Amino acid sequence: MLKERISQTLADHAKTIDEAFRQQSEAIASFAEKVADVFHQGGRLLVAGGGALGPLADHVANLFLYRLELERPVLPAISLGHDQTLALSLTQDGQSRQFFARQLRALAAPGDLLLGFAGLHRDEALEEAVAAARALNCTSAVFAGGEESLGGEEPDVLFTVASDSPARVMEGALFFGHLLCDLVESQIFGI
Repeated sequence: MLKERISQTLADHAKTIDEAFRQQSEAIASFAEKVADVFHQGGRLLVAGGGALGPLADHVANLFLYRLELERPVLPAISLGHDQTLALSLTQDGQSRQFFARQLRALAAPGDLLLGFAGLHRDEALEEAVAAARALNCTSAVFAGGEESLGGEEPDVLFTVASDSPARVMEGALFFGHLLCDLVESQIFGI
């Protein structure tokens, strides 16, 4: 019974990842080139993740700051999920949806990139971040568990994984972060 479940879970994972990334491979490659171009021009990648995807967003920013596969210079990425005092203060005032947007307004410059990670449910803080990025003349991209997880202004680029499973969405987001870093490293450092 458990071995069958393992086999089924592996099959579901492989199918979800394969379908999502093959269908969006051109857009992913184009976005990786955009990230590399922004880094070449002195810009930054600001990464935000809603809910359970917050730690994953931290991980993705760390991949750029530290490394994925090779020793290399730092690539300027900032995770927007660390300021718990700000999160608590905004929540107490009923403004939790401003968590990422306020940080963007303080840190982002025109030409920077926002990369958001959204789960299966609507995330107002990411929606506000996308609006703030647009107002600051920053490109926004979101990896989401489905198009319905975002309302409001649409990001400039939307990547989705077609699954109603939180686990498959998390796995897809992690794969996306690793793939993006790999593509950017190869673009910048010629590997």
